[in-house]
Amino acid sequence: MLENIEFYNGPDGSINVKPFNRPVFEYTIECKKITDEMIIVIRDLYPIAFSALAELYSQSERNKGYFEYKIVHRFIRCNFGEYDALTYDIGNPGRFNIEDIRCPLRGECKHEGVICKPRLQTKLTEREQEVAELLCSGLTRHEIAEELSISFYTVLRHIANIKTRLHFKHTNQIIAFFCKSL
Repeated sequence: MLENIEFYNGPDGSINVKPFNRPVFEYTIECKKITDEMIIVIRDLYPIAFSALAELYSQSERNKGYFEYKIVHRFIRCNFGEYDALTYDIGNPGRFNIEDIRCPLRGECKHEGVICKPRLQTKLTEREQEVAELLCSGLTRHEIAEELSISFYTVLRHIANIKTRLHFKHTNQIIAFFCKSL
């Protein structure tokens, strides 16, 4: 799971990545781990932005790796491009901190509020609801993975998505919220 990463736009249009306690590197098509993890979050939590980006880069759709790279690259440029030492663009655990990027097209761009500063989809998926209920019933993350026949890491991703959608910081907030509503 990606965490504690700062992105910033270079003057030449490149994107630089600064992970916590690691050196800066350029985000390129070879950065599959970043692309693979971010495309899932963009698709699941920002579906309107994902649809707009997919349409924008639809000519590249047959080359899946390049298509996904272009979507993630644009999402980063439009939402994480400012160097900010106060908060990571991708926090812990995997939480996106969308920034207000200075853009010369501000107020004119048809993608403003869609691709840049996208709205978070707050409705939980059916599987996220199941994970939340199982957390409330006292199961551990490993037990939830076994119960639902999914990987431990998928359970972690569902928990991170629930926290993001409901603006929670801790798993115990999920438990408290769902135990009250059951």
